[in-house]
Amino acid sequence: MNHYCPPLCPIVCDPIQVVEDYYIPQIVPVIHPIEVIKKHHCVPIHHHMYPVVVKEEDSCYVSSHNAKKKSMKKSSKARTTSRKR
Repeated sequence: MNHYCPPLCPIVCDPIQVVEDYYIPQIVPVIHPIEVIKKHHCVPIHHHMYPVVVKEEDSCYVSSHNAKKKSMKKSSKARTTSRKR
């Protein structure tokens, strides 16, 4: 101890602030609306149909020779026509 030095008044500084941050979660609702739009579109699709027509032809039997030749000519024309199709 030094008896030669007089006692000094203490120096008081400004207080040092220490900040402690505490975070508390707070829920905020965020709404994202969604609209669903249903569109209907007609798409044409081919549906092939094959109608069948059945025709019957009566063959005539004629006794004369000339009539037979005429009927043969008609039948040959009919064959030619059906071959072209």
